[in-house]
Amino acid sequence: MDRRSFLTALCAPALLPIPALAQDSGARARTLRVVPETLTTILDPHFTTSFTARDFSYLVFDTLFAVDDQWRPQPQMVERWQRSDDGLTWTFTLREGLTFHDGAPVTAEDCVASLRRWGARDALGGLLLRATGSLDAVDANTFRLVLSQPFGLVLEVLAKPGAMVPMIMPKRLAETPATRPITEPVGSGPYRFVAEEYRAGDRIVLARHEAYKPRPEPSVWASGGKHPRFDRIELLAMPDVSSQVSALSTGEVDYLERLPADVLPLLERNRQVKVQVVSPFGYQGILRFNHRLPPFDNPKVRRAVMMAVNQADYLPGVAGRAEYGRECRSFYGCGTPYETTAGMPKAPDLEAARRLLAESGADLSVPVVILHPADAPGIASLGLVTQDLLTRLGFTVDMQSMDLNTFFGRRARPEGWNIFHTTNTVPDMQTPLQNVYLNGAGPGPAGFAGWPEDAEVERLRAAFAAAGSEDERKKLAEAIHARAAEAGFYMPLGQFVAASAWRAELTDVPTGPAMFLWNIGRSR
Repeated sequence: MDRRSFLTALCAPALLPIPALAQDSGARARTLRVVPETLTTILDPHFTTSFTARDFSYLVFDTLFAVDDQWRPQPQMVERWQRSDDGLTWTFTLREGLTFHDGAPVTAEDCVASLRRWGARDALGGLLLRATGSLDAVDANTFRLVLSQPFGLVLEVLAKPGAMVPMIMPKRLAETPATRPITEPVGSGPYRFVAEEYRAGDRIVLARHEAYKPRPEPSVWASGGKHPRFDRIELLAMPDVSSQVSALSTGEVDYLERLPADVLPLLERNRQVKVQVVSPFGYQGILRFNHRLPPFDNPKVRRAVMMAVNQADYLPGVAGRAEYGRECRSFYGCGTPYETTAGMPKAPDLEAARRLLAESGADLSVPVVILHPADAPGIASLGLVTQDLLTRLGFTVDMQSMDLNTFFGRRARPEGWNIFHTTNTVPDMQTPLQNVYLNGAGPGPAGFAGWPEDAEVERLRAAFAAAGSEDERKKLAEAIHARAAEAGFYMPLGQFVAASAWRAELTDVPTGPAMFLWNIGRSR
């Protein structure tokens, strides 16, 4: 029996009206059980760009500012702020009564230490800190940032929703070296981490932070009031799609973050389940080269692979439904303010790619190592297409399978791999500063996995950050795109959306560029 037939049989009883499940009473009714795409084992918001780690962190930690659905920065932990007339001095005052999960009050010193640690890891945070002359606590609730040069996007950077998010932790944790992840995730967010029930790779348990004080404004994306309506949230590992569908259909779990398109019709026929695209902006598929090792230390080899890529081959594996995917060769994503294809190959051309490879002098007999996270079906499907493409180009390919958490660890090291694939939310890619794959800082803590090194891209990105007008930023975004595309920073593999599914009795399920789980309730 194939998977579709099995799932049809499995879900058939759920198509009939059934009474509320007995397990949805008492403690079960007060627990939200969620199956993320993958379960993070990294509990540090400043240590990885993994959006599974980011989504966990949004529940445990809080931010100084957050974006609404118009991408406008809104205050979150901050009560008020002042900007000097010259735009160089920013003074921030925290809301009263903010408390960490260990009972300690949130102070300005915690914020300063957290921003410094975040800025040592995050490319965009690093740009802000390099433009900063001083960052100091003024008193218990106030800190001041003084810029040494113009930086036009201070609030936008502090509000950024893409990993790594500038989340606030106690100073004692923020003083952990940025090269080492914290293992005690203590924040001030709406839920606290329950260490005694944690099983790495299997289950993360969170409990309501009773001292949390939501903002009074309505919740919009990451901004506004975050109300922890459930006593507990359980994040569960469940790699098998059939098991996920069964668990949701029977009410064993409440929410599935991301599903392959071939199972959606089964769930859409189930009146006890709701299927919806939560992030309308969707995702970008990514083919990333390791610029530090042969053969992709050679720009001609990178460019040749980019010339051969046909996005139509990649989209079915991640989008599933034709209406869920589109070809898009813009680093910034399509439908975004800075969309452009400057510098990109115009169309796939396998023969031209072969000619450029021959010109490059690369030794194609040396195996190209592709990191292949087999437990992440979407990412894994991208790797299989590239494996076939490289083979047709004459490369020898070594496909190394692993789980997703091992993948994140492997890609952070410059040795032992040549290509990885991933997906990232389009909102995280839509500007030259948010898109970490356009970081041209090279090796070292300021760079990002793959480590392209291009001083001109970095100069242009700094100019983008300092620009005083939107027209100037658009011109700079175009120049950055052209330069990075011609240098082969990475290859976009198309743009797609994905559906989530949850029990129909859940109410007020948020939408937005991340999996936000606050404010959700249960109608019965």
